[in-house]
Amino acid sequence: MMRNSADDLRRRYADRMAQGDSESFRTSLYTGNSASMGEKKKGPLFNGSIFLFQIMMSVCLFLGAGIVFKNDSELSAKGQSLIKNMYHSEFQFAAAKKWYENQFGKPLALLPEKQSAAPENAAAGNKKDTYAQPASGRVYESFQANGKGIMLETGKTSNVDTVKEGYVIFIGKKKNLGNTVVIQHSNGEESWYGELDSIDPSVKLYSYMESQKTLGKVTPNKDGKTGKFYFALKKGNTYIDPSKVIRFE
Repeated sequence: MMRNSADDLRRRYADRMAQGDSESFRTSLYTGNSASMGEKKKGPLFNGSIFLFQIMMSVCLFLGAGIVFKNDSELSAKGQSLIKNMYHSEFQFAAAKKWYENQFGKPLALLPEKQSAAPENAAAGNKKDTYAQPASGRVYESFQANGKGIMLETGKTSNVDTVKEGYVIFIGKKKNLGNTVVIQHSNGEESWYGELDSIDPSVKLYSYMESQKTLGKVTPNKDGKTGKFYFALKKGNTYIDPSKVIRFE
């Protein structure tokens, strides 16, 4: 029996040598693996070292951002501005939602839950790139005056409404504009509402706003009879004359 086994191994060795695969056969003899000699060993599906490195880098980035916002130096201020811009402006929430719904027919679950309140029929009925009036009033400082936006004169206690549905990407104060709200729309444009006397408490950062929903109140003028606010439309780094897309008095 032992002799037959030895003869069998020699025959197998000779056959492998004739096929040019002697090296893999030797390996199989020593390891006891006689199947799939030429099969390559597959690497692990999960690499613990890479995963740990990714976690460490994430922690470092988080701590770095925290240090930037705790520091009041000029360099830190630039870093804060960059981080805020990345989170507040660069991601196109409205465009992402529109693309997802066109592809899959239902809201993107990762976006704020407020979006589910948007009536589909109403959104479908709106024409592309049409805007409602933010408030009833007249333009008393035109787009040509500053190349960015317009100033509107309204009633003393008028509300300022959204001109089109979208996501709130900024709430706060901006230089020369005071209280400001910025809405991002699905066509990539932004509508800016500045010089507000107050911002409605229902307006939250990254919340979804339907068209003609109240954002805040206009600032009363010194005459005690009228109010005013700033309005602008922007796409990328380019400002658009609102009077060309919205009819004012």
